[in-house]
Amino acid sequence: MAIDTSSSTTTGSDRRSRLTERQLVAAGFITTAGNAFQITAAAIMVFRAENTTLSVGWLFIAVSIPQVVLSVMFGRLVDRMDRRLLCVIADVVSAVTAFALPLWMWFGGPVSLGSYLANFLLAVTAALFMPASNALVKERVLDGRLGRFNSRYEMGTNTGMLLASSSAGFLIVIFGATPLLVFNAFTFVASAVLTWFVGTKPAGATQPTVDASAAGASAAPVRRQPIKRLALLYTAGNANLMVSNVILTTIVLQHWKQSPWVIGVVDALAGVGFIIGAACYPWISARIKGLHLAVLGQLGCMTMVIFEPLHYIALMSVIPVAAFCFANGRIAARTLLMQASPVDRVGRIFGGAQAFGLALGVAATVGLSAVADGISVPWAFWGLVILVDAIAIGTYLSLRKPLAATEKAPEPVAAEPVAVPA
Repeated sequence: MAIDTSSSTTTGSDRRSRLTERQLVAAGFITTAGNAFQITAAAIMVFRAENTTLSVGWLFIAVSIPQVVLSVMFGRLVDRMDRRLLCVIADVVSAVTAFALPLWMWFGGPVSLGSYLANFLLAVTAALFMPASNALVKERVLDGRLGRFNSRYEMGTNTGMLLASSSAGFLIVIFGATPLLVFNAFTFVASAVLTWFVGTKPAGATQPTVDASAAGASAAPVRRQPIKRLALLYTAGNANLMVSNVILTTIVLQHWKQSPWVIGVVDALAGVGFIIGAACYPWISARIKGLHLAVLGQLGCMTMVIFEPLHYIALMSVIPVAAFCFANGRIAARTLLMQASPVDRVGRIFGGAQAFGLALGVAATVGLSAVADGISVPWAFWGLVILVDAIAIGTYLSLRKPLAATEKAPEPVAAEPVAVPA
């Protein structure tokens, strides 16, 4: 007599995966909220000190350069070491760095220089945290749950970012920037604690993209995944966010001469759109294929961006729709890339994607900031539309056949249940 333990094993793995998902989403929410407080406060402080679009652009560039230079190297490190430990180390170092900025200001240091330095150093640890956290997700979350997890993770992190950004404008007016910067340091500590309690990796938790035992001599040949093109599709969203943060700050404060509270309202509306979009992703993704959804989401977002610089009322009207589309496109692209990434290489894949996306964002920020200062801010918005649409359409045309071939490939033969003698 034999007892089939496959069902109980699967249930146990699923239960561990669900608990890990909740902890990772909570950690992402907390630390992203703190980062949003810091970067929004820093952008407003720098703009008030320098009064140019490019000065804000240089702040985001200072955040991006370490990640461009170090993400690939750190990604390789992540694939060789304990990913949970690396996430915790990155959070602890970030907490110390974040607390140093309000101390610098308290001792009378120049605001712009302190903002550049603190955000530069935070970006160094972010270059480690980003591939480590994505590798931890791939390592601990079951492949069949990646789409649902990514929708919740993106909803959690972007909810934290957008809610914090939307309240930062109001809080800076009322309390000043220093309390927000101190709060950011504590968010890193909370994230480190949550990540630590994810626990050590269970035996057998690592999931190769293709089961080696199932891919024997009789199995169909393994199809090579178009990793680089999927990474390009995913990183278009990074460039979109980076450029948008700069030109939205400029158009509100300089072009329209509005108070920082308008930035808060715009971010709040974007947050609502993104949260609804992420919540709807499981329903939408069941009806639209991943590649189609990734591209349509980006194209829908850019269509709304066309109308954003016309007037701040128009911006407030269309940005929830833009965020809804962006959420679905970004989650779909992230899921496609993560599913295609082998578990032993996911760190370097996401590290490389982060480096390229930020390099693209830096180039686009410099170019479009120059357009904003030299021609007009609305033309910077429309230049962003042209850039992102070109990437989305180009990658879609190149990915249709490779992904269609992958979807038609036969499923691997399931492993036999484990039999235990009675």
